[in-house]
Amino acid sequence: MLMTSQAATLLPPPGIMPASRFPRRHFAKGSFIRQPDDRTDQIYLIETGKVSAFFLGPQGHDVPLPELGAGDVVGDLPSMGGGEPATYFQAAEETVALVMSQGQFLETFRSQPDFAERVGRALYARLRALQRLYIEGRLLPMKTRLYAELIRCGVRDGHGRLCISPMPTHAELARRIASQRETVTKQMSQLAKLGVIEQCGNLTAITDEAYLRNEISKSLGFAGFQ
Repeated sequence: MLMTSQAATLLPPPGIMPASRFPRRHFAKGSFIRQPDDRTDQIYLIETGKVSAFFLGPQGHDVPLPELGAGDVVGDLPSMGGGEPATYFQAAEETVALVMSQGQFLETFRSQPDFAERVGRALYARLRALQRLYIEGRLLPMKTRLYAELIRCGVRDGHGRLCISPMPTHAELARRIASQRETVTKQMSQLAKLGVIEQCGNLTAITDEAYLRNEISKSLGFAGFQ
């Protein structure tokens, strides 16, 4: 059995920000939560699910941003007056979010220190992720960017082995690492032949995690890839 993510702990506990105050909205996988031409002041606090964020470049190529999960907020930067690039937010899986207006978000942020701390921690985590992606994009060739993404997708099972379930499609992986689906498919086949990954039904197991980490470290020039 895979170990559950701790992302849900970012959500405010009962009493800090009563969820009953705000309506819930369900987003099917693939549906857009927010697009650049969205002029509403709605802000979404993710309860469950995952959200892909990306900037669509002038040539039609996606620039992926860190994936959002439980406890993260969609639309928080504009509400604080910082503006945001032309970013698309799309449900990577079925997602449920609390819907707040800009005024409600700011009121809760200012009046509830625990909520403000959690929002600050989530923003800091996104900043760290952006820094990591920037470094990887500058230093890692495509195949090692793929290795890093596979490690991030993995969740440890009861034996400490990294497993991925459900496995993103090759097209989804290609978007995340700014590559092409065909290139990802070729690299995944090579990893399977080397015995680095193994398909077990709907689950993909990373059977040689050390190989992936060593290859990433060689490209980065230092050990200890996180």
